[in-house]
Amino acid sequence: AVANKRMHGLHETALLGGPSILDQRAISGGAHDWNWRQIHTAAAQLAATLDAGGTVCNLCHTRAGFLVTWLACARRGCMQVLPPSSGQADLIAILDAAPAPTIVVDDAALLQPAWASHARCLVWAYQPAAASKSTPHLAWAPDWDAPALSLYTSGSTGAPEQQVKTLGQLVRGAQILATRLDEHLGAGNKALAAVDTIVCSVPQQHMFGLESSVMLPLVRGIAVMERRPLLPLDVRAAMEGAGGMAIWVATPLHLRALAQSRQALPHCAAALVSTMPLAPALAAQVEALIEAPVIEIYGSTETGVMATRRTAQAGPWQPAGGVHFEIAAPRTLVSGSHFSSPRQLADEFSFDASGCFELLGRQADLLKIAGRRASLAHLNLVLQDLPGLDDGVFYLPASGSPTARLVLIYAGAPLDRAHTLRWLRERMDPIFLPRSLIRVERLPRADNGKLARTALDALYDAHVPAAPPATATIAFDFQVGATHPSLTGHFPGRPVVPGVLLLDHVMEGVRAHGGMDITALQKVKFLSPLLPGEIAQVRCELGAGRVSFRVSAVRDGGLIALTQGTASTRPSCAMQVRA
Repeated sequence: AVANKRMHGLHETALLGGPSILDQRAISGGAHDWNWRQIHTAAAQLAATLDAGGTVCNLCHTRAGFLVTWLACARRGCMQVLPPSSGQADLIAILDAAPAPTIVVDDAALLQPAWASHARCLVWAYQPAAASKSTPHLAWAPDWDAPALSLYTSGSTGAPEQQVKTLGQLVRGAQILATRLDEHLGAGNKALAAVDTIVCSVPQQHMFGLESSVMLPLVRGIAVMERRPLLPLDVRAAMEGAGGMAIWVATPLHLRALAQSRQALPHCAAALVSTMPLAPALAAQVEALIEAPVIEIYGSTETGVMATRRTAQAGPWQPAGGVHFEIAAPRTLVSGSHFSSPRQLADEFSFDASGCFELLGRQADLLKIAGRRASLAHLNLVLQDLPGLDDGVFYLPASGSPTARLVLIYAGAPLDRAHTLRWLRERMDPIFLPRSLIRVERLPRADNGKLARTALDALYDAHVPAAPPATATIAFDFQVGATHPSLTGHFPGRPVVPGVLLLDHVMEGVRAHGGMDITALQKVKFLSPLLPGEIAQVRCELGAGRVSFRVSAVRDGGLIALTQGTASTRPSCAMQVRA
């Protein structure tokens, strides 16, 4: 009864096949245009072939096929599964654990022979012209509180985790998103009610795409563009073919490509953006091109939308309707009517008196190197503005060593190492500068733009070169100028170079000249301080898995020993490696 009360007013929505909306456009821009009557007719027909209460893996690639299968599962009371990846091992594990599993595809070529022994396989094929206005019994009444969907987190911080949602939760999430979009867009010809089409560049199998390009249209009756444009010219063509005002659903990567192309987007009511942090400067660039607001969503697979902001205005995040944050130190909890509550969040926050907040970074992303702290997400946000960078990410090897340093993994044209480090040094603490630059053909991003930690680990391991000869001697110099920021407080009136900075130069030199990364300092003895402006002379003896080093400086006509020590090593990543 409570669930039915919450869902009051949905009888005339596209979700429930309301008669007043059936002949309105549902999907456009594909081989066929669809209205809601045709979608529901196809869904009812497919539902009749499914096992009631069974499990259905929706592997349809087209929006029409995905939406028809989605509604068919809901009508039949099936648990719909969206696998975490396209890998056969993941899918087969899900099928083996599910009751009465069925796989639905919309192209027979997608079927894999191995699936047949684990599930019933159906190929959906339907021509929209088959539906007519006389088709009866299209309206239906769901069980709002029954488990309806199983999907998985992205795995960006570890292994993907299963999340189960009810249809009622998904509908309430779409309602909350729609209300917030109305608030952002305001009155006039760009209000959500005036939006004709959603042009979606993200896959509907992930939470952001599902909420914005499946559930939002079902709740508000907005049509969706069939194709998923990725490149700026394709996005522009889709917007031109939308037939009216359109919302563009995208990731920051799509926005960055648009800004680089300088393509204007006609008929754009707003850009709706999520999946990774968005820089205010990039949001402002895109707003100028589309002449509409860029609205960023803070959400997760576990919760759906939690907050939004207009990023170009650099304001705080505003919690969505009915979403409440609670600080229960050292944790932050969030509650809402559209997800199982409360949920513990993995992010760090700074709240103001009104309840709005700034994101400080993920707890798992907080780096501590040589006593300095930084958010990996913030560093990656800075990286996106690096001139000449097509795509890149900072990566910290999982060595567990206190001497581990960041690596820059990137795709695109070769970067000049000196220029890159100089540009980064002006924008971040030098201790977080990347020790290695790895160039690859492409980053292993998922369809939603995220990078799984396991994929980055594999990419990094694949670019560790062979070890150098068993023994070698290398020598190099370095100098720390009097204006270095670390000298201001070390020490006032009598500056000396901090030992950690001296060791950082040693480690950088061993990597640059010896091709080895120092993984652990075994023994270090500081004999005399290095003074600002002095030239430090370093001599290293490289052995199998170890290095001994000695740092000296010429002072008062003689060579003074400053530091000596030993450390363990491993082969370093090459500065420029092509996958």
